[in-house]
Amino acid sequence: MSGEDSRDELLAVTDTLGGYDRWSASYDGEANPLVAATSWVLDRAPLGCADCDVLELGCGTGRHAQRVISEGARSYTGIDGSHGMLQVATQRYHDPRISFGYADLMAPWAMPQQYDFALVALVLEHLHTLEPTLVSLARAMKPGGRVRIIDLHPERVAAGSYAHFRDGQRTVHFTSVSHNVPMLCMMLENVGFDTVRRDWLATDTMVSEVPTVAKYRGTKLVLDLKLTRRGRERRGSSSL
Repeated sequence: MSGEDSRDELLAVTDTLGGYDRWSASYDGEANPLVAATSWVLDRAPLGCADCDVLELGCGTGRHAQRVISEGARSYTGIDGSHGMLQVATQRYHDPRISFGYADLMAPWAMPQQYDFALVALVLEHLHTLEPTLVSLARAMKPGGRVRIIDLHPERVAAGSYAHFRDGQRTVHFTSVSHNVPMLCMMLENVGFDTVRRDWLATDTMVSEVPTVAKYRGTKLVLDLKLTRRGRERRGSSSL
């Protein structure tokens, strides 16, 4: 890079977790348009996780834990591959219903129990391959369990939008992956989920309430998938 961009840094996919370790101390203090847009979506289309044991993949600093508990969940378990993010999360909450643990979502992982509900927010763009996490997620869900996937729309990733943060005088950019949405839905079908898709546009209403997303006005900004785990007799082509 040259000129005013000479101090920018582009992280390889393999450096994503290290990048989040570096970002963890300032993550909650920075204005983040995509985090704000995600919260806006969830305010208008709540999780619906009352009386559920909830698992969150890529929980970061645990910003969704209070939302989950406030909706009436029995418990919340957040997992992440960034030790820095998990350190912030564990210091943030002192509620016996809330817990956090380590898992590398870029590789197969397993949980000691199955869950009624799972949340995956702003995670998929960081995964160069989805199969390990989707198979692991399916195994972590009870039959009939529900999953909510909220992500930066792949059309925005393809157009050059991706996560970034400031580290001193340097802007650090993550490498993001634009996953083909029909292929993603097919993969979810194959591992045992029924899927309902919704694309959230940056409408005038969203922009008026989340001004930091104004540059995305009129485009698909957030991909919102609602999944239901099928019973064993209808789990699809993968043997789980």
